[in-house]
Amino acid sequence: MKKILLFLLSFIFLTSCSFLTEDEVVITLPSSIPIEEMTDESVYYNLFCFDGTDIRGMYVPQHVRKVRVKVKKGMLSLFLAYPADGFTPLAAYREPGGDGDLHFDFSSSSLIEFLFDVAKENPYIVSNLSLSSLFASYDGDGISKRKFLTLLEKGKLTADSDLEGKRYSVTLENLLYGRWLSDRDDIADLVIRENAESVSVELYEGIYVYVHESLDQMVTIVVAENGESLSKVQQFSAWY
Repeated sequence: MKKILLFLLSFIFLTSCSFLTEDEVVITLPSSIPIEEMTDESVYYNLFCFDGTDIRGMYVPQHVRKVRVKVKKGMLSLFLAYPADGFTPLAAYREPGGDGDLHFDFSSSSLIEFLFDVAKENPYIVSNLSLSSLFASYDGDGISKRKFLTLLEKGKLTADSDLEGKRYSVTLENLLYGRWLSDRDDIADLVIRENAESVSVELYEGIYVYVHESLDQMVTIVVAENGESLSKVQQFSAWY
């Protein structure tokens, strides 16, 4: 009887501690994103959460658009949702005391994906960040990762910090003519005219994906911090 009582007391204590140190948030994924509109097919997601100390992952099946997760109270939480395989992730964040409902977008994904890498090495400096003021001043793609990390590690990152990145002209050659659809709803499509040898587009440092309107091919463009770029054309990654 004493063992049962001790077990119940321990369970109640641990449950109470969890309740006091964790918040439950509701993740709301978009009802439709560009690659779903292109294919008329629902997509699955690989979802990752930085809860303030640890990074966890979970699979979100097709047609499921709401997920509940627990995060640490008093810390910044980050979320990345990768649609299918090879496409640009959506992102969201929650600051301490923030709303329990999260809504994802593409515009913050580049910086938040970068912060996941930082959190693997130093979760503390990430969990104490305030991102709302940064995103109020900068387009997420336009934040220089190098400037950001340098100021962050020195403890000098403020809302007034100069974090402006640079757009680079990227030239793409030997692409199929026609329309190449961005997998993001905040990036314009590319139009390749017949007999055109190349097309140029201005992009910040980061990774960009475009899908040909025929759904036969996709191109992934990687733009480095110094402006150098690589592009890879491959067969469209159909998940259905």
